[in-house]
Amino acid sequence: MEGVTARMPMRLITGADSVHDLSVDCHYRTDDPYAVHLDFHGFDPEATWVVSRDLLLDGLRGPAGDGDVRVEPCCDTDVFIALGRHADVALLHTPVGHLTRFLAVTTELVPVGSEAARIDWDGCITALLSA
Repeated sequence: MEGVTARMPMRLITGADSVHDLSVDCHYRTDDPYAVHLDFHGFDPEATWVVSRDLLLDGLRGPAGDGDVRVEPCCDTDVFIALGRHADVALLHTPVGHLTRFLAVTTELVPVGSEAARIDWDGCITALLSA
């Protein structure tokens, strides 16, 4: 299994004057080519969100997502990621360069459009039938 991990600085914005610096590990694995895992450290328990790589890529170019994950660029220098819905939204901010470099490596590993060829469909079906 190939993959890439990058520690990304993010800020959690919780109010007008309340910002918390976070350390977030972004993981991408070639055997799970549609997903990026975001591991948030410093919480008890630690939290992981799994988000669509395509959604993150789309969010670099313009507003993307309409469910529990939304991504939007800001001022050509930053990206906002909203996790959750309604009053329970975590608003994250990160420099666009960090996310762009991480996603560029993922697309070198698995080019966009070739993800399905990386999935072990027989193994998935076997696992579903044995559950």
